[in-house]
Amino acid sequence: MWAAQLVARALGFFVMCVLAWQALRRGVTAAPPGMLLGILDGANLIFHEAGHVLFLVFGEFLQVLGGSLTQVAIPAMCVAYFALRRQPAASAAALFWTGESLTNVAIYVADARRLALPLLGGDGGIHDWNYLLGRLGLLNQAELLGRLVFTVGGLTILVALGVLAADLLRTWAQPTVEE
Repeated sequence: MWAAQLVARALGFFVMCVLAWQALRRGVTAAPPGMLLGILDGANLIFHEAGHVLFLVFGEFLQVLGGSLTQVAIPAMCVAYFALRRQPAASAAALFWTGESLTNVAIYVADARRLALPLLGGDGGIHDWNYLLGRLGLLNQAELLGRLVFTVGGLTILVALGVLAADLLRTWAQPTVEE
């Protein structure tokens, strides 16, 4: 049992390190994410689009903001869920997902002036962050704000890796119990 837990945690840590490298390397560019990170980005997109629907009743501004907000809030709620149940590895994995989701939002924020990202609605679609930052009078700060969100996301990823490493070391240091 101990060996299986150790191997599972080590494998999880390795995968998270690869994903972290991919997420941090792409920065605020729309570089292709790779297969594993692409799967995570796909999940983020589902929650993002659902957020627009969830916030529909709160007016246009919050409906537009609701996409990015929900995309980050869902994994953050998973962090809280697992932390309350004292499951550090699962909590750290969800924290990693939260950080990666923030780096994904950062790409969208930084693109608010350039409008280079393809949108789901095609040419008639609204660029969330162009609209949001335009309404706030911050459109000229899009690149800077994107980098700020990216930094927060990157730091969140690194904290998650630290928690995963600590959990891996704690598991490794546990004495084996013969059954």
